[in-house]
Amino acid sequence: MPDSSFVVVAVIAFLAPVTRELIPRLFVPAIVIELLAGIVVGPQVLDIAHSSASVELFSTIGLAALLFLAGREIQVERLRGALLERALGSFALSFLIAAGVGAALYQVGLIRTALLVGIILVASSLSVIIVPLRDEGEADTPFGQQVIASAAIAEFGAVILLSFFYSAKRTGPGTELLHLSAFALLAVFILFSVTEAGRSKRIRAAMTKLSEGSAQIQVRADLALVAVVVGLATQLGLESILAAFTVGVIRSITGGQRERSEQRLDAVALGIFVPFFFIASGLDFHVGTLFDGIDDLIRVPAFVIGLLLAHVLPALLYRRTMSSRRVLAAGLLQATSFSFIIVATQIGLSLRLMIPETATSLVAAGLISVIAFPAIAFRLLGERAEDEPDDVAIS
Repeated sequence: MPDSSFVVVAVIAFLAPVTRELIPRLFVPAIVIELLAGIVVGPQVLDIAHSSASVELFSTIGLAALLFLAGREIQVERLRGALLERALGSFALSFLIAAGVGAALYQVGLIRTALLVGIILVASSLSVIIVPLRDEGEADTPFGQQVIASAAIAEFGAVILLSFFYSAKRTGPGTELLHLSAFALLAVFILFSVTEAGRSKRIRAAMTKLSEGSAQIQVRADLALVAVVVGLATQLGLESILAAFTVGVIRSITGGQRERSEQRLDAVALGIFVPFFFIASGLDFHVGTLFDGIDDLIRVPAFVIGLLLAHVLPALLYRRTMSSRRVLAAGLLQATSFSFIIVATQIGLSLRLMIPETATSLVAAGLISVIAFPAIAFRLLGERAEDEPDDVAIS
């Protein structure tokens, strides 16, 4: 039977999107409400819910589902030409700036691990910004495609960096590189196998027949694919976040019965498991550590500034393809980061590479980015001057 904490979290998972819909002026995604609600009902405030075994189980599955969905959002076929070059250039510059910010914070004693903080600051939350881009009709514009491409590269690059440098069973850079290379080959083999299987008329006919019945075969196939790749990654000593994300990218490439299968998988992942991950993160959020001392008060604005520096400055590379106002808007959208921050801080805490105060401050900075950055960005887009040039086509 579910415990009382599980019941409370399940009710919050239902109420969060309803609350967001009933309050039109609440310009934040439902995941922010879920996290804040988790804080309120958790040990830090009302103390009516805790991270019980059942909540943790659903939360763990939700994390894998979230990374899978983030990887699926990456449209590999669109990452080419000048668009890809600018995205890669932006990521390289962003990482250099983020690493510099991490080093500066380490020198003044605000953090313990400069590289981990640098990796966290370089990430973008594609799954968070894709929704408002679509709602505003910008997803298919040159501006939107550049933002999506850069955010995808940033998210994918951050996942790889986090898995490479902070694998739970890391034995050295050389060994880790070998493991990562082996995993890449396995991922290519799995991609080839899935693609070839999809071309078989007999297999395709069987999958189509089973997808219409109670078997929900495509959802089961995705679950099995995640389990296999995560298992392979674990055997190689790599973090499961890389595996779940990679499976999402593979599903994005292979497609196949995309619309219906994605709707069914979204119903399971977004409707059940992903909310548990964000609410459980709120249960573990230590609000009191934000105000323990002067260092704790400084960390949050320092991390917010770090996010801005690491993403707004590299967006200047787009200056030849869009107006200054849109360059700033692109930088703000790419600086929006939340999901990866939660994932990375949890790994940092589990590996004892980060203290709880730093993790809490990073999550708080992520909350600020989700609440403020997209709102400011779309306000900039809405106030575009008449004499500003239109975006040029991006090839």
